[in-house]
Amino acid sequence: MPRIKSAKKALKQSRKRRLHNLKIKKELKSLKKAAIVSLNKKEKTAPDKVKKAIIVIDKAAKVNVIHKNKAARLKSKLMKELSKLKLELPKKKKVVAQKLKAKKTKTKKVEAKPIKKKSTKAQAPNHK
Repeated sequence: MPRIKSAKKALKQSRKRRLHNLKIKKELKSLKKAAIVSLNKKEKTAPDKVKKAIIVIDKAAKVNVIHKNKAARLKSKLMKELSKLKLELPKKKKVVAQKLKAKKTKTKKVEAKPIKKKSTKAQAPNHK
């Protein structure tokens, strides 16, 4: 066991990080396995499971739980199996109407007014 305060803190941090990384790896493994099983059974829900697995793979690579090349390899393998079944990943629904309305509304451009310089001298009150 470490005796120095900084070494104790480092040990505590590494244990915490290890648990966090193991949790992510476990989730990644279970989703990847579920996707592969559904692809082998040729289920209709396979594209959704593959998409969820790919999202978790990307997140794991982003926080360096797995290497980015491993993430690319896993994603490639899943997509290859998906393309064998001649299926595609589900796409996001496009919201075209809202985007068009947002573009049509024009905002007025306000011109900047020149800044008035304040005099440094104290002004006398206007009493008559």
